[in-house]
Amino acid sequence: MNTPSPKFFCPRCRAAFDVDSNYCGRCGADMHRASRLHRALMMDEESAARARALAATESPPPGRAAPLAAGSAPEQVADPALAAAAQRAPRDRRGSLAHDPWLGRVVDSRYRVIDVIGRGGMGVVYKVEHQRMGKIAAMKVLHRDLAGDKEVIGRFQREAEAVSRLTHPNTVQVFDFGTAQGALYLVMEYVRGLDLGSLIDRDGPMSFERAAPLFRQVCAALGEAHELGVVHRDLKPENILVTRTHGGHDFIKVLDFGLAKLAEREEVAAVTSRGSIVGTPYFMSPEQIRGEEEVDARSDIYSLGALMYRVLTGHHAFTASTPVGVLTKHLTEPLVLPSRRAPELNIPLEVDDLVLKAMRKQRGERYQTVGELAGDLDALCAEMHEHSASGRRPIGPRSASHTPRELHADIDYGIDSERRLRRADLDAFERSLVRRRRVRLVAIPLLIAAAGGAAYYALVWRARQPRTAEVERNDEIGQATLIASGTRVTGMLGKRISRTQGDRDHFRLAEVPAPGGGDLLSIDLAGIPNMDLVLSVYEPGGALIAQRDEGGVGAPEQLRNLRVRRPVVIGVAEAPTATGMPTENVSDAYVLSARLEPAAPGAESEPNEAASDAGALRPGLVVRGWLDRRDDVDRFTFDGAAGRYRVRVTGAAKVPLVWRVKGLTQTGREATVELAPGDLVELSRGDRDGGKAGALPGAREEYRVEVEAAR
Repeated sequence: MNTPSPKFFCPRCRAAFDVDSNYCGRCGADMHRASRLHRALMMDEESAARARALAATESPPPGRAAPLAAGSAPEQVADPALAAAAQRAPRDRRGSLAHDPWLGRVVDSRYRVIDVIGRGGMGVVYKVEHQRMGKIAAMKVLHRDLAGDKEVIGRFQREAEAVSRLTHPNTVQVFDFGTAQGALYLVMEYVRGLDLGSLIDRDGPMSFERAAPLFRQVCAALGEAHELGVVHRDLKPENILVTRTHGGHDFIKVLDFGLAKLAEREEVAAVTSRGSIVGTPYFMSPEQIRGEEEVDARSDIYSLGALMYRVLTGHHAFTASTPVGVLTKHLTEPLVLPSRRAPELNIPLEVDDLVLKAMRKQRGERYQTVGELAGDLDALCAEMHEHSASGRRPIGPRSASHTPRELHADIDYGIDSERRLRRADLDAFERSLVRRRRVRLVAIPLLIAAAGGAAYYALVWRARQPRTAEVERNDEIGQATLIASGTRVTGMLGKRISRTQGDRDHFRLAEVPAPGGGDLLSIDLAGIPNMDLVLSVYEPGGALIAQRDEGGVGAPEQLRNLRVRRPVVIGVAEAPTATGMPTENVSDAYVLSARLEPAAPGAESEPNEAASDAGALRPGLVVRGWLDRRDDVDRFTFDGAAGRYRVRVTGAAKVPLVWRVKGLTQTGREATVELAPGDLVELSRGDRDGGKAGALPGAREEYRVEVEAAR
């Protein structure tokens, strides 16, 4: 049985349409000013009777707002007589959930559709669960009856491409997009909250004190988008989702960059501006209305000014009986200042100037960047706070200063944080898929693989000349800079890879351990003043061999006598910071020196913590070693005739040395003991439980152990 497509009715003339839109195509009325309940009552008499019966019998808990996910369509109530009924009415799904063909479906073998969140002009938003990770996200699916429209599909694809580049905390994060069952979908973060338009309809206009931080966050989100060449083109209260943090702060997410234009791509610009108007009349800039080809970031600034006007006064900047009338007033009519439109709200005159400059009809007279607008917002808030403190203006206390990322980490998403899908989760999952695909595709015989590896080593790797300075890019092991043993190499941990991942450098040692193994690797790394460095040693395949992070900020790191049997790659990176934001340093260079040498008689070699790896200790042999990390333990096995011997430890004066013979702790640095073949002598540090505070004492000092027969 086929389910009939839902109809959308005009609240004024009751014309029926198959596709939702902002305005009626017959009379021009606002299709969204009537509530969903009102539209349901107009569908037919049977629907009206069912809606009235449900409104009379069901009532949710008072004061509780239903959660919205990113991209959902907000409910608006224009008629006050219908407001109470709309709040009592059950959540409208535009039909029975049981007949939605997407519910229960698994999209792209990854996303299971759980529930319908909302519906908009381009598509439907669903709550989905990632099948393999069990994490929750929102998924926007293009309406099937629009799937044949190439222009609409192109707009949707531009939405996916544009929004997936945005990472600011005040922007809805988009993780994935693709095609499934003949429809396009977009996967984004799941967020609970109400859109700004619904808040204004419910609570009335906001005071400047509460609204200013929200406007500042919108500026921050737009700032990142504009830097990347993305213009929103449809900024309005309904595209601003307001959620709350656990600390009670308002936090906004800018939604629906789907109408955005990638300014740097001329072919996209040609499509989005070929005569069709993209945007909402109440908030459209004059250049959008005129259909100018070059619509830039200043268009968003105009829309933001109109949005501020709506939030602060409760009225639109320009109103008329038809959409064309609204557009005409944007072009020709002077703006009534907010303080005059709503004199009872006591809007400060300084706010008038700010909104007026943002909404200048000539874009050259507006703020040229959202950064300028944000700066004036901050200055105005500071000035009003000072007036309030001196008693000259009744302004409340200034809000506590929190960065967007601090607030973002504290958002109440309405679901367990571990169940919310994040970009990092999906990136890690995609990398695992790539690895599995590569494994399945490996079909080359081992002999050919070995021959190819040997040819690559002989013709490419060995042919490279060692460097004395790092060569970018060397973020990955496969990009490592070739260096020579005993050569001082300089490098910098400069521009970070991402907001959470700092620069890292890799170096491949040109020398290769001799056949049979046993060569010893020693490394010295000089510190950088404002960084805590981590020194790592890897096999060429990426397996970690050893790591040192003993010193604090600015301290050096060192590694002594590591026994290696294969070629090695050395990594230099910054240790995780307390803030999670990696440091950038483009002025201070570190110095790295690595030496690969054959093992000398009596040289301690790492690892030697286990008894099976212990070095030899016998009369007449001077053993030399280092305790270069806090948890370092060096063990040696006595390899001489049983008898009474004097054991003496010298050197490494700055090391808080602890040493044991046959498990017994010794005092001083010399002891006379009975030794038999196989007895263990153990050396360790007494500060192994201490934290990092500068360089590790005595890490570069050599100790010596000698055994001689007692007289």
